[in-house]
Amino acid sequence: MNAWVPDDREDALAPATVRESLALIWSLPSNPGACWYVGAALIFGLTVGAMTVSAALLGLAVDVIDGPAETFVWLLVAVGVAMLVETAGRAAGGWLLLARTRMLSVDLRRAALAATLRAPVPDVLELGTGTVITRITHDIDTVVRMLSATGTRIVVTVLMFPVTLVALLLLHWSFALSLGLTLVVIVPLLRRVLPRMPQAANIVASAEARRNAVLLDTVRGLPTLRALRLGPWAVGRTRTASWAAVQARADRAPLFVHLLGYGNIAYLTLLAGTLGLATWLVGRDLITIGAATAAMVLVVRLEGHVFNLLFFAGDIQEAGTSLGRAVALAQMVRDDARPSPADLPTAPDIIIDSLRFSYPGGAVILPDVTVTLPAGSTTALVGASGAGKSTLAGLLAGLQRPDSGRIILGGYDTAGVADAWVTRQVTLLTQDVHLFSGPLRDDLRMAAPTATDDEFITALSATGLSPTSAAWARSLPDGLDTAVGAGADPLPPEVAQQIALTRIILRDPPVLIMDEATSEAGSEDARALEAAAAAAARGRTSLIVAHRLDQAMVADRILVMDLGRIVESGTHEELVAAGGRYAQLYERWSAGEGPL
Repeated sequence: MNAWVPDDREDALAPATVRESLALIWSLPSNPGACWYVGAALIFGLTVGAMTVSAALLGLAVDVIDGPAETFVWLLVAVGVAMLVETAGRAAGGWLLLARTRMLSVDLRRAALAATLRAPVPDVLELGTGTVITRITHDIDTVVRMLSATGTRIVVTVLMFPVTLVALLLLHWSFALSLGLTLVVIVPLLRRVLPRMPQAANIVASAEARRNAVLLDTVRGLPTLRALRLGPWAVGRTRTASWAAVQARADRAPLFVHLLGYGNIAYLTLLAGTLGLATWLVGRDLITIGAATAAMVLVVRLEGHVFNLLFFAGDIQEAGTSLGRAVALAQMVRDDARPSPADLPTAPDIIIDSLRFSYPGGAVILPDVTVTLPAGSTTALVGASGAGKSTLAGLLAGLQRPDSGRIILGGYDTAGVADAWVTRQVTLLTQDVHLFSGPLRDDLRMAAPTATDDEFITALSATGLSPTSAAWARSLPDGLDTAVGAGADPLPPEVAQQIALTRIILRDPPVLIMDEATSEAGSEDARALEAAAAAAARGRTSLIVAHRLDQAMVADRILVMDLGRIVESGTHEELVAAGGRYAQLYERWSAGEGPL
């Protein structure tokens, strides 16, 4: 049972409570109105009523079997009608549940995806791509699958117990004793298992999320894996993650075994109690043999529902946990009480004051960074690999939150304003360029929804992709109608980066951070791409994490980082003349030792 003690295998975002989940479901656009609930109650009420009536009539037939044949025939007709009502009610109720469940699942997926896109980037990164995808797909599918397969039976099972109790009480009040005895026996047993089910389901879902993350990482890294011949390593890692998910499900299996045993105990208690009471009541002429038979038929018919209740308890717990995980994702974006000032009209000063950052459980990456980036300037950040350049860029872009210190953007402390405001002011561009599937025009329109084709072409021309250029003729034969992204012919890396820089020009943010955004260009394309980067940075406060020193040489100022600290600052000429760390890096780079 120790498998369900909380540990670091669970997701950072805890599932929503039942109350929160229901509140969100009721707020979705496809949540049905009162008429739907009334109709569903009527259909399922008639279904369960017909089931109970048919069972009771079959038992009471014992009292009339020796009577007039006409009475017996009419009793059988009544049983047949009740069974027809039951069959029709199950079909109608199943359709009602399935149709509404699928509509609600679409709305929930939309809400979860919208919340993910609006959520603070650090929160999404902490949660992980695999977990986000699992919650939007697998977790919601689990709820839909459970309700599709067992939704009608669950509703019928839940209603059968009170209706059967009423029917038994109508036969004789003492039959309530057998049901009471069953509850006395089963409730303590269920309390040993049911509280463990949600956490067990969450551990399983977390293991599957990690497996999905590994699969996504493997697919995205296929070119690198092939180039480095790391196929066996990738297969081994995927196998380990997959077996971890299988093991998580296996660890949960004993709970269902216990539920099965408890179901046998519960049903045997109910059956034996009812049989004993019926025998005692008949022996004292308190009820007829037909009434006793009807009581036994009602209880025997409960057998399937008792086991349904126990088996479904696991499914319900799993579906409830899965629903809570999806709802928690949809609720990631809470109302941010922090102010959201007007967008900055011009390029701002950026003041970094005593900034400190470390990853959870890890060493300090940035011990103390204090520097100012003047408004409208272009600053290059250089240093050896691991110096903390990308970490600092990520902090400025809002991808991480500092341990302490401040980032002042245009006079506003970024910790005191809404995250959405920061993301509107700062744009981060990395070497990992993503083009959205479809025509190039649609990709550019995401940056400027109201821009015209002429404005798109002007922005493309500023980055070196004019309609008269060789790159346009070679890579964009259909102009703005050229298909890009998934499913289209891959574009050269430098062209993809020029398109990404075009989106920057169209969006026109006051602050631009480029983290090695031009490092993929070959030597023949480097100058064109550097010119495109310069065009994108013009008129903004820009920070460039330089992969090659020719990117830094043209900057207004160069900051040299080492072990998370800024150790030098100045222009290219000043730093070379100083003969310090930058001069050493420049000497190595000039000697052809490759990128930093």
